[in-house]
Order: sequence, then structure tokens, then C-alpha cells
Amino acid sequence: MNKFTTLAASALVLSMALSAPAEARDGFYLAARGGLVWNNFNSKDDAVSETSQSNIGRANEYSGAIGYRYKFVRAEIEYIHRDDTDEPYNDENGVHTADLSVGSKSLMFNGYLDFLPNYWISPYIGGGLGVSKIEFTHTEVGALGGSDTWKKNRAFTWQAGAGVSIRLNKCLNIDTGYRYWTLGKILHAEVNAHEWYAGLRFTF
Repeated sequence: MNKFTTLAASALVLSMALSAPAEARDGFYLAARGGLVWNNFNSKDDAVSETSQSNIGRANEYSGAIGYRYKFVRAEIEYIHRDDTDEPYNDENGVHTADLSVGSKSLMFNGYLDFLPNYWISPYIGGGLGVSKIEFTHTEVGALGGSDTWKKNRAFTWQAGAGVSIRLNKCLNIDTGYRYWTLGKILHAEVNAHEWYAGLRFTF
């Protein structure tokens, strides 16, 4: 009896998740997102790390977007702020010689394809193009002291990712997913980022 009850409950939950409720609303929407981002340098000519790749820690990121949804497609403009990430740099002898910090902001035009927009749970893929401002700080420690800052403005940026939307009603969705970013070059190194995020999207 217990097994039958468990199977029946599981089937009910699955049928509710897969059944299509009233059609989701088309129109303009606002979205707010937050998550974690991991930045790294990627270049064999990287004058900072002297290696092919150097991870620059983890930081929080926040974004807001305004967009338009029609059927399976969404398009939006998004502004993203990423907090500074801080990481100690050790030379080839393992001596701590500098502190590295990277922060960035991006303005993006994004597009998404929702596979099951009228269902409770819908996977989606997306991508975007835009511009980023990157600020990199390399601070010497020990007897050398001092600080140098490089800024990269109007760097071409692209991102691609995938995720899942959970519909709360015909207007409100929870979005969660992953995005890979190429933010531009600084000091002969390309700055890449891995982002995991979640947020709310409300369609008017």
C-alpha cells in the first residue's frame, strides 16, 4: 500500500509538472538576477600570471534587465555589475609578491529560446553581445610596495548559456542557469568568466 501511494503521488507530481497551464503572457518584462562569478585570465602571453590560465577568485554579481517575450522567444537589454575579485599572486618560487583584483560591468543585448514556455518547467538556451568595462589592479606587496591599475573600456563581450524557468503563474517566473563570458582583453590576457545565477522575471 505504501509503495502504491508513493507511486501515485509521484505520478501526480510529474503530471502536474508536465501539464500545460493557461498560456504564459507575452509582452514586456522586468528581470532581476544575482549569482556567483569566477573570473580568470586565459593567455600564454599573460604578463601577470606567466601561465596559460590564472583564476582570480569568486565574486558576487547582480543584474537587471528589461525585455520583451513573444511565444518561444525573449529579447532583452541587461546591465550587469560584478564585484571585485581578489586573489594573491605567487611567483614561480611560491613567494607572495602581489595581490590581484578584477572587477567589471557589462551592458548586453541578450536573446533566449524557451523550449516549453507554457509549461510549469521550461529549459532554455541563450546568448548575448555587448560591451564591458574591466578594471584590473595589480598591487605589489613586501618591500616593493606601490600599486598599478589598468582599465579597459568598451571591450567587446559575448556570453552563452542555458538554464531552466519555473513558472509561478502566467506572469511570474523563476529563472536559474549558467553563463560563460568572454569579457575582453587586458595585459595581453583574455578575461573569461563562469557565472551561476538565479532571479525573478515578471511579464506585464
